[in-house]
Amino acid sequence: MKRRSRKDGRWTISEAARAIGAQFSGPDIPLPVSFCIDSREVLPGDLFLALEGETRDGHSFIAESISRGAGTLILDPDRAGETVSTALENNIPVILAKDTGKALKELSLKWLEVLDPKEIIGITGTVGKTTTREMIRAVLSGLKGVHCARKSFNTWIGCALTVVEAPNDTDLLVLEFGTNHPGEIRSMAEDYRPGIGVITEVGPGHLEGLKTIEGVLKAKMELMESPSLKYLSYNYDNTLLSRALCNIKESVTGLPVGKKSPLYRISHSRFEFVDGLPRLEMVFKTPSGERQICSELFGEHNAYAAGFAIAVADILGVPPEEQVLSLSEFKALPGRGKAYLSCNGFYIIDDTYNANPLSMAGSLAALSNMNCKGKKWAVLGGMGELGEESDRLHRDISRFFRGIDGVFLLGEPWRKVFIPEIPDNCMFSSMEELEGLFLSNLSTGDAVLFKGSRSYRIERAVGILEGLSSWK
Repeated sequence: MKRRSRKDGRWTISEAARAIGAQFSGPDIPLPVSFCIDSREVLPGDLFLALEGETRDGHSFIAESISRGAGTLILDPDRAGETVSTALENNIPVILAKDTGKALKELSLKWLEVLDPKEIIGITGTVGKTTTREMIRAVLSGLKGVHCARKSFNTWIGCALTVVEAPNDTDLLVLEFGTNHPGEIRSMAEDYRPGIGVITEVGPGHLEGLKTIEGVLKAKMELMESPSLKYLSYNYDNTLLSRALCNIKESVTGLPVGKKSPLYRISHSRFEFVDGLPRLEMVFKTPSGERQICSELFGEHNAYAAGFAIAVADILGVPPEEQVLSLSEFKALPGRGKAYLSCNGFYIIDDTYNANPLSMAGSLAALSNMNCKGKKWAVLGGMGELGEESDRLHRDISRFFRGIDGVFLLGEPWRKVFIPEIPDNCMFSSMEELEGLFLSNLSTGDAVLFKGSRSYRIERAVGILEGLSSWK
């Protein structure tokens, strides 16, 4: 196969198949720019990749993806059965691969060779990866050819999907590296070889697989295994991480961020609510001068993400004034600390995307410290994947309940912990119970934080509060 360059544009289906040694059938159209592994998310023209998961096999949902308008399929013909014929009858091109997961990974690495971006940025950490990614996207918005994941893609599958969706003019590629077991980040770092790395934080998270805080640190440090790494920005205020990086290898330039950092220092941060909107004031002392930023972000912990974005922008030559403007206009993503005044008069903090002890503590501390005429409440789901440390870590979080007026707790992890400050009626077993609890306890003008691990789907509670209009 003739080696293509990025100037040749997007691969066709046949070229993509040949690049990974696979066969294809059907019309030879350009490879779609949107890949889906969930049939429910397929839009007309998308490529549906049938992956075999731990509990479900994507091959069982090929027919659904076709009905939703899938424009291309990657599948194992032995698992797909008659749906291969259905696809061909509908004139849908199909790439045939015995191992579809391996095919995705190989396709991403071959396409990365074609792209040959000028710089790859890899972000890892216990908390703040996606917010940091989006802030980096914001400060680099004035540069050409910036490509990031379209959602929270932080597994090897997510990295592969981000790469295969990258347009052929990609010069700057931003990836997230998450993990729940040792060796995962090392593999991603070696495959996708970031030249700029960011470690946002190290704390208790995914302890079922990583066991201890030291295990978490070791996993995040695997980012250093990238053969192309030249710069590493990291949380200087995390003593465990700073000590581990005190003798950073000579080939890598360290760019620490934090309130005590000698390079990118957070010299001031102040959070408050003003006219129904969050306001975070930040001042950074950097090697190239001071940056003063005021943004609509919930909680002082977001200052670290802004600091990482500034450090990366400095490496890539973005003028300071453009950085300040981009970060001042930055808005939180839904489910990641998005704060607003609801139509029925509540200050809502939607931080429902996920939760671990670090992110839970940060959000509760921000709620406790915010200025609010009404009361302050938290609706919290449990924190998952904490292994044997779950009871202790949930108990430790209870100290952050001081300073707020009440909490509503969902999930067995909370039930197993004795928390003297919390009466029994603050536990709830289902979303149906929440409406009554809200009506009997909350008043307009109150601030309500919503947070929990994904499995608890705490975002449903936001809708319940927003849908109520009758109050005591």
